[in-house]
Amino acid sequence: MKDAVYLDKSKRKYKGNLHTHTTWSDGSQEALDVVAAFKAKGYDFISITDHDIFARTADYDTESFIVLPGMERGGLNLVLDEDPGYHFGVLDDPTMQSEKERFHHLQAFEVPIPWEGPQSPQKLIDEMKAHGNLVIFNHPEWHLTRFEDMVQYDGFFAVEIYNHATEWTPSSSYGAAYWDHALQNGKRMFGIAADDSHEHDQGSKIAEYGGGWVCVEAEELTQQGIITALKNGQFYSSSGPEIFDYRVENGVVHVECSPCQYMMFKAFPLRGPFLVERVTGELMSSGSMKIKQGMQYIRVECVDEKGRIAWSNPIFVADLAEGE
Repeated sequence: MKDAVYLDKSKRKYKGNLHTHTTWSDGSQEALDVVAAFKAKGYDFISITDHDIFARTADYDTESFIVLPGMERGGLNLVLDEDPGYHFGVLDDPTMQSEKERFHHLQAFEVPIPWEGPQSPQKLIDEMKAHGNLVIFNHPEWHLTRFEDMVQYDGFFAVEIYNHATEWTPSSSYGAAYWDHALQNGKRMFGIAADDSHEHDQGSKIAEYGGGWVCVEAEELTQQGIITALKNGQFYSSSGPEIFDYRVENGVVHVECSPCQYMMFKAFPLRGPFLVERVTGELMSSGSMKIKQGMQYIRVECVDEKGRIAWSNPIFVADLAEGE
């Protein structure tokens, strides 16, 4: 079995949010104020993903902060005017050649999107990709997504596994079960934590922003650098803890993280271990798991004292086979 490094503690990681809204759609604050709010929280990048309005602007970019072009494409509902439906995060991907013209700044799109049958979500995903974009399956739990949708539809590179805005509104913020369903059925995709923030009031007792993010191990803080690392899975997602290092050595998965109360290795079809310092009561900052024969994928969740989680991306065991 080959060794592999997925996150390297010696390399820089950039903190970002891939799902937020401004007054360009239904957000309460202008883009400049949203950028300022995330800068104040120590973020390195965001994507402004307004509803069906594509944002492509370098007006807010500096040497230490960038805005990735993107939007949230939605309004595709099986039952008109009802919530169960499909929303997709859309990120411009400069590393791919687009079949069609790329979207321009503040380009608006049709809403609602006509439902033409069960092929409609796939048609929308394919259309977004044809214009040179990465696609994220947004907040599946909030939209009452069917688990089989994770398998029958293709072309999205990640699923939103934590959506902070729905954590404290309809309490439907977690999508990890959808992620595992896809992985267990042979799909290869990554997990994204994000805010979906519409309000950015720094005085709010329950902040809607700054609660879910990705930390990306990129070569440089540029659109191409961040997108390349996202596509390669060189990031982790979090609602609190940090993951510093994540690798396989001599058939053993090793993880180093900020102090946590326990760590879970999610493996399939064999169960990974649940690690906690039960004897000493000390918080954990590292954990390891030997890869067993028959395991198809492994991912790690690090949970801190407040119940906040850091999610690693999956290790696909087949990729570690010698000679691959």
